[in-house]
Amino acid sequence: MTNIVLIARDRPRLTEQALRTIYANTPFDQFNLTVVDDGSRHETREIIMRYAIRKNCEVVTFIKPIGIVGFLRNVGAWASERFFGRGEWLCFLDNDIAVFPGWLGKMQRVKENIKRPDGEGPAVLGGLRHPYHLAKSVIGLAEDLDTYIEIADAVSGYSMLMRWECFDLYGPFEQDAKGTGQSEDYAFCQKAIRGPDTTLSESYRNWVGYIHPPVLAHCGITNSNGEPATGADQFERVEGYIYE
Repeated sequence: MTNIVLIARDRPRLTEQALRTIYANTPFDQFNLTVVDDGSRHETREIIMRYAIRKNCEVVTFIKPIGIVGFLRNVGAWASERFFGRGEWLCFLDNDIAVFPGWLGKMQRVKENIKRPDGEGPAVLGGLRHPYHLAKSVIGLAEDLDTYIEIADAVSGYSMLMRWECFDLYGPFEQDAKGTGQSEDYAFCQKAIRGPDTTLSESYRNWVGYIHPPVLAHCGITNSNGEPATGADQFERVEGYIYE
């Protein structure tokens, strides 16, 4: 079972697309969903509440926007555990993504099957790399999958998969991480890379990577506050999934 935490603020069409593709492309009995509504306006809130009637969906609502993404992710994880208990996996998504068929199972199999030469799999696997940080190297194809992982400094917080033990060890997300390329997702990944003692291991036994080919699309062209999303134009727009 996977605890999925989705952060949402406004952008009703993208929010509906994210929720619709999650439910269309994920086996119902393999996930539960906690939506953290960061002060959305009425139209977006109505869309979220249509999904809240499902047995495997719960919503945390803030009346006024908080705007601190690390805080919202932490609240979502803790609320998900309270609502549903802990599954084996914890996954963070944002409301400007669209997931493809089989996305979650593929991420889980790849995370378990692709190892570094030292035998260790990634602490954190992302659907897309962090826009400010490049891949370092590639680890080859997983058995029975036309998929590989690229090792990176960080993966994007809008598509992160980890085990709950990883969140316990390297979390919670920082709530004051700011600056270009220094957001809460980057800070979390750096803690995962450096390990609990914050010193970089010579064996690099802790690492993060992102899956390729992508199993989801980043669809937003603006941040939640309507400002242009820095780096968003680096991501592929997939026909049939993207709202203009």
